[in-house]
Amino acid sequence: MVKLHMVIAPKCHAIRPHVFTLQPRNGAFAMKDRNPFNDLFLSLSEAFSKEPRAGGKAAAEALRAADLGTYRRTVSEEDPLTVLKAVSELPDALPLVQDVLRCAPSLDWTCWAGAGLSDDISSRLFTTELLGPDGHIPADGLRVGLLASEPWTDYPLSNHSGEETYLVISGVAEWVLEDSGYVERRPGEFVHHPAWAMHGRRTTQQPFLGAWRWSGDLDLSSFSVA
Repeated sequence: MVKLHMVIAPKCHAIRPHVFTLQPRNGAFAMKDRNPFNDLFLSLSEAFSKEPRAGGKAAAEALRAADLGTYRRTVSEEDPLTVLKAVSELPDALPLVQDVLRCAPSLDWTCWAGAGLSDDISSRLFTTELLGPDGHIPADGLRVGLLASEPWTDYPLSNHSGEETYLVISGVAEWVLEDSGYVERRPGEFVHHPAWAMHGRRTTQQPFLGAWRWSGDLDLSSFSVA
């Protein structure tokens, strides 16, 4: 089987506090800009409402109630559009992937750079926070965002203080929790990681796109590779 290979050479930066500036038009969306974000937030809300945990229900409610008039952003550090277009073309991708594509140019993307994560791995992971303390829409008590990964990326065992759930939007990846062994997860599945539980993910032939949510302790600096 032929391996899918994409050459992407981003300049990866460590995550740092956002210094936000408002969009033009007095910081508000024009209606044509607002509609894609509304569609994305409502689609994510519907998806997380199906997660059988309190954190999923809370994320769904917060996404549905989000005030898009408070949208804020910085200049995006990375461009994941090659990966996003690749995941959008996979046959099992959820329709949600199209909502992500429409909003992608208006999102702040950065390489995920946690403590102990090598630059080689970090440069293949693109993330953005949609809702939360550092999100495009400010919110307390949770974080909701997106993560895209190139194929053939082995995200090592790591843990953090927040309870986390991923929704697989597109791409088949293999996930591990503690010593359970790697399990293949497909679009539409939830992958849950309790706070401080060791977990990892690896992609093979396909790129990956997922939506993630954190609840509980939201300290990003708690992330550490095993």
